Amino acid sequence: MRHAARKGSLFALASIALFAATSAPAAHAAFGVMESNFEAGTCVEASCTYASPKAVFYTQAAGHPPFGITTFEVNHKKGLLAEEPEGAPLKRVRVDIPPGLAADPETLEKCPIAEFKADNCATKYPGSRVGTNQLTVFIKALGTKLEVEAPVYDLVQPAGLPLEFGIHVEAVAGLLANEHVLLEGHVSWAKEPALEARGIASGDYHEYFEINGIEQENPALKSKLIFNGRAGKGNFLTLPSVCSSSTTSYLEVESGAGQISRTQTHTPVGVEGCDKVPFKPTVEVHPATAQSDKPDGGMTEVKVPQNAGSGEINTADIKDVHLMLPEGLTLNPSAAHGLGTEACTAAEIGIGTANEVKCPIASKVGEVAIETDLPPKSLFGNVYLGNPGGGPITGPPYTIYIDAESNLGVSVRLKGLVSPNLSTGRVEASFVENPQLPFSDLILQLKGGEQAPLANPLACGTAHVETLLTPYTGGAQFLSSTPFVTNGCPSPLPFSLSQSTQNSSLNAGAYTSYSFNLGRADGQQYLSRVATTLPAGLLGAIPSVALCGEPQAAQGACASSSQIGVATVAAGAGAEPYSFSGPVFLTGPYAGAPYGLSIVVPAVAGPFNLGNVVTRAQINVDPHTSRVIVTSSLPTIVGGVPLRLKNINVTVNRPSFMFNPTFCGALATDSTLTSTFGATQGLSSPFGVTGCGALAFKPSFKASTSAKTSRSKGASLRVTITQPVHQANIRSVLAQLPKALPSRLTTLQKACPEATFAANPISCRPLGSEVGTATVSTPVLPGTLTGSAYLVSHGGAAFPDLDLVLEGDGVRVILVGNTNIKNGITTSNFATLPDVPVSSVALDFPVGPHSALTAIGSLCTKPLVMPTTITAQSGAVIKQNTRISVSNCGVRVLGHRVSGHTLYLKVQTFAAGRISARGADVVTASRRVSKATRTTLKVRLSRRGLRALRRHHPLKLRVRVSFVPKQRGGERSTASVAVKFRR
Repeated sequence: MRHAARKGSLFALASIALFAATSAPAAHAAFGVMESNFEAGTCVEASCTYASPKAVFYTQAAGHPPFGITTFEVNHKKGLLAEEPEGAPLKRVRVDIPPGLAADPETLEKCPIAEFKADNCATKYPGSRVGTNQLTVFIKALGTKLEVEAPVYDLVQPAGLPLEFGIHVEAVAGLLANEHVLLEGHVSWAKEPALEARGIASGDYHEYFEINGIEQENPALKSKLIFNGRAGKGNFLTLPSVCSSSTTSYLEVESGAGQISRTQTHTPVGVEGCDKVPFKPTVEVHPATAQSDKPDGGMTEVKVPQNAGSGEINTADIKDVHLMLPEGLTLNPSAAHGLGTEACTAAEIGIGTANEVKCPIASKVGEVAIETDLPPKSLFGNVYLGNPGGGPITGPPYTIYIDAESNLGVSVRLKGLVSPNLSTGRVEASFVENPQLPFSDLILQLKGGEQAPLANPLACGTAHVETLLTPYTGGAQFLSSTPFVTNGCPSPLPFSLSQSTQNSSLNAGAYTSYSFNLGRADGQQYLSRVATTLPAGLLGAIPSVALCGEPQAAQGACASSSQIGVATVAAGAGAEPYSFSGPVFLTGPYAGAPYGLSIVVPAVAGPFNLGNVVTRAQINVDPHTSRVIVTSSLPTIVGGVPLRLKNINVTVNRPSFMFNPTFCGALATDSTLTSTFGATQGLSSPFGVTGCGALAFKPSFKASTSAKTSRSKGASLRVTITQPVHQANIRSVLAQLPKALPSRLTTLQKACPEATFAANPISCRPLGSEVGTATVSTPVLPGTLTGSAYLVSHGGAAFPDLDLVLEGDGVRVILVGNTNIKNGITTSNFATLPDVPVSSVALDFPVGPHSALTAIGSLCTKPLVMPTTITAQSGAVIKQNTRISVSNCGVRVLGHRVSGHTLYLKVQTFAAGRISARGADVVTASRRVSKATRTTLKVRLSRRGLRALRRHHPLKLRVRVSFVPKQRGGERSTASVAVKFRR
């Protein structure tokens, strides 16, 4: 017989194999094998057959049987002198053996094929003998049969072939020629549709053997192959780790005429003793660096101690692996830098196929090396980030693929899942349904450097790698726990971040863009919360933005009309964190604050698209300083990957939205940071503007009162301030009331205690301390601020303050006016007004039982003057004597005289309007005045009056003076005077 070798492949993690064959069922078929004579088993005696007692069979799971025996017999017919083969001659034989049953040719000496063909294996490489093939051969020339024994040798296999054996059929003088048969060993690591169609599993890494291109001058009638199962080091053959009542082998034979016969055989006994199989593998994770919070290309090593002795049992093959990394050793966002845009798909890795692996080189995240007890002994390859279906990776569990290759045509391709805890980031890696393969060492080395896929824990100490391994025996799982040490931590862990800001314009009052930046170095505690107070006067024009509402803000679906800026974050350990950017939107009320932010950052990095990460922030206004306070709880983990934030930048750059303060003194951005460990840090960055002196400052300050006063209800006062936009903002207002409008003592005595006011100003109302109202319009808010004025007592001899509590659009502002009374004159000083533009202010102090003011005498008789000083944030000062206009004074007759038939009335008005004088015997006289003034009306006697004067001497009359104000809605007034006319 002669063998034509062909290439095959062996899965390096598969089990050892036992050669087996079967026969065709029909006793008189034209071509095939005799099914009843096909046997395959492992025995303690070389003479073992299916009819032997059970004790003769070797059944220990993962054990090394003394003998592996297979027998088959071809269909034959009665010849002249003996049975002879029936049908066309045999050309090809293939035997598929059970998974897990395997031969290890590396355990004994190997004979080079050239030496084998030169018949030198027995003398030069005696240790390569692995068994005997007992053959019954039909001698055509004599019509009889001949029984021979042929030694079997372990050969040096050619490239691409996992193992090869040589059967040396020695010459028998005049009967048989010297023959060298090559028995090729392969591994079914790829799916074979033809086998699947015949009910034979493939792609499960079982071994199969082939003899090809058989040329038979004297065909074999029967073959019994006896392997020495304990050849070499005593562990040439190994049984599966899976116990069963029987094992099945398959045979396929083909004739030179193309006829094919297939059959199978089942052993009378199975595999037993799984409870005796040892199973104590270990799993260790060795960091590339033990430094805390650093990128780490860790090495994972699985060690499986294998027993080489003939009487010993191998460690059970590993079916499932669940590896739990230590707390804090997590996936690293920085790894996205080197991953390209696509992960390896299921089609590209080709698990279950013999296709070439075509994973993108950028998807490689590590390397793998496997040392097995079987050929090809050593396999090397790569670890890839996988995505079975293609497209972006949208979340955990994350897929990894292992491809380990050898030069003997064997490929190990495995799929694993990496499942990080969504809350803590703790990583679990699992490989399930692994092929049966006795291996001693598996090393998985992840890519190192700044873009390593793992990052070390932040906190130092000793944690543990915990691995739960499941054996193929079905026995108890084994939990391996090995230490993992992290060091290099200061004690305590620092929390000292850096802060900086940038302003695009330094001009006071100008529109600007503002950037806020936080930086965190490796080893610092992780940031979880930021509360930042902007510099006083750095404000945004909220009415210019279409506020984003709910649920759009929560969903990250705001319109572009709500965008005010851009946020950029850098995430990941090491010097090369990955940057993510997204829009910043201004929203309506959020979490009790009047306004908020919706910061939408797409978590898109390399092949990952974990969706939008929406971070919400509250925007509050300090009620005493009007400084804007932005507070946000930051995301710390996305898709099970801790962010390890290194930098946060928020830039508000919407045109004509944010404008600078109008105060050129020292200002600052102040922040309070909170870590995930609960530590806090305060930070302050200087901020300043210039050019305050160039700002205009022309506010209008007016005051008015009413002449209608009383002892029980006091007097009123109204103050209004208006100011054009883009001027310096008002910093303080000092006003001194005239002596005619003193503070009302009974009201001062009802001032609200400071503690009550601080707890809730509304609580002050029942006390009678609410003395007025205020309305403020500002371009930074859509609506107006309205509220009340309260007298607030601070105890001691000090006079109560006049505090304004203004509310609107969810914002509360408290303005404090210090009060001083000296010599009956009240001075009110609002000394620290916030740097906020104000379009208009209206303060009303009405009459009533709790009026703030009272009146001394008539308010109409003398001009009321309020000395006023208004100071700008820029330092500009305006001083004026504000004339308090008095309404409801009416018209007054200051005096009169009669000359002849004419009455001269001296009249005073307090507003523009029409004055008229009339009576029963006079001609009505009138005059229009354009302002408050004193004037004289000439009133003449009418004809009737002249007649009456002649009859009566003197003539006594009452003349009534009326005033109709020019201002619509103004109150009309009258006065009268009694006069005498003489002849």
